[in-house]
Amino acid sequence: MTVQDTIKSLREKHGLSQDQLAERVMVTRQAVSRWETGETQPNTDTLQLLSKEFDVSINTLLGRPRQLICQCCGMPLSEDEVISKEPDGSFNEDFCKWCYADGKFAYKTKDSA
Repeated sequence: MTVQDTIKSLREKHGLSQDQLAERVMVTRQAVSRWETGETQPNTDTLQLLSKEFDVSINTLLGRPRQLICQCCGMPLSEDEVISKEPDGSFNEDFCKWCYADGKFAYKTKDSA
């Protein structure tokens, strides 16, 4: 799925108009429209806001262009449900939720993994 299709699909799934989404991520309705037509893509800061708004990883917003791997245990992070989160609820795409959660590592040393 492309970025434009992903954003439009998520917006519609959450029952938001382009105006409502624009207000929530602090952009214009025209910006949302341009994302959905593929004319432009959201910048990094806006991708972070969209990630929080829709509770999906940035990798998902971008159409899963790269295979994420947990940097602790090596597990593929193929679904957002297994990606760890920071205390503020943002995704940490470097680790799985079993190795890192709420800002803390589950293991004290590499040998206990």
